[in-house]
Amino acid sequence: MNSKKITSLLLTLILILGTVALSACGAGAYKLPIVCGESGMNSGCGIATYGVDYYSLGVKAGDMAADILLDSKSPATMKVETDPNPSLTVCPDIAEDIGFTIPESVSSRATSGKTEKVTRDTSAIVTSGADFTVGILQLVQHVALDQSNEGFVDRLSVRMSAAGKKLTVLDRNANGDESNNVTIAENFVSQGVDLIYTIATSSSQAAATATADTDIPVVFNAVTDPVDAGLVASLEAPGKNVTGVSDMNPVEKQVDLIAELLGKDTVKIGFLYTSAETNSVMQVRLAKAHCDTKGYTYVEKGIVDMNDIESALAALAKEGVDAIYIPTDNVLANASALVHSANMGE
Repeated sequence: MNSKKITSLLLTLILILGTVALSACGAGAYKLPIVCGESGMNSGCGIATYGVDYYSLGVKAGDMAADILLDSKSPATMKVETDPNPSLTVCPDIAEDIGFTIPESVSSRATSGKTEKVTRDTSAIVTSGADFTVGILQLVQHVALDQSNEGFVDRLSVRMSAAGKKLTVLDRNANGDESNNVTIAENFVSQGVDLIYTIATSSSQAAATATADTDIPVVFNAVTDPVDAGLVASLEAPGKNVTGVSDMNPVEKQVDLIAELLGKDTVKIGFLYTSAETNSVMQVRLAKAHCDTKGYTYVEKGIVDMNDIESALAALAKEGVDAIYIPTDNVLANASALVHSANMGE
């Protein structure tokens, strides 16, 4: 066999072995540790986080709505509520998938992440002849927003039952479409609902605009910065017909958690978020400011939609980040399983 044939066979063998190796490890497998801003999203692609409890936030919103409907409280003077005790949860299955060991210092402090549920009183919810009609406008369906919806209806039904009242719930989902937000909100106003419960910032803004010249109260949830969103004058004194619950996360604690998980003081963090989501941009701004204070370095990558996830992860991995931080973000929450698959190279 001449030297040219030998060389050709060797090159072919190298190509075959390379292909097999890529198949075994997964082309584009990054296996980067991820910390998300919300526990439900984190359970799909992250290893640990400090996160607010969206079901509990829904329960708070249900109490606020009941206070308005049953006790005639004014939204203008009802301060915006928050989750005062975000819980530390870990996701050992995700950690195992990416080959990461969660330090004992973290896992020993983690809670179960289980929420104490309110038992819904279905007898208080009717389709006609109700004392009150509440319209629910939810931006998109994913676990965090669904929990906000569930907790709200659970608590409101119990409060209505205790007061001997009946409730009709008109539950609508905008499917992530801003024009649907406007249409649904305007329909609620034309139907003369007694209160609108909104879940997510853009849905809340649509309802606030639609009710501006009415006396219909709006109670929002899953809004990170209601002041910046123009929904309230201040957290303590909203000032108009709109109040609700903020899902503001402990961003600084989440960023510091990354350093603790990695076991080092100097870390390079990749920020992954949807560039069109005001809440996400604001949280990344807070995270970058904290990184500057702590001496962490960072790279950010904003996406337009879920089709950009793979390329965004590739870009962050190329920058040599140690871990990724994803704030509360509706697009990425809805695609958390896709984020994990892309991270795994599947």
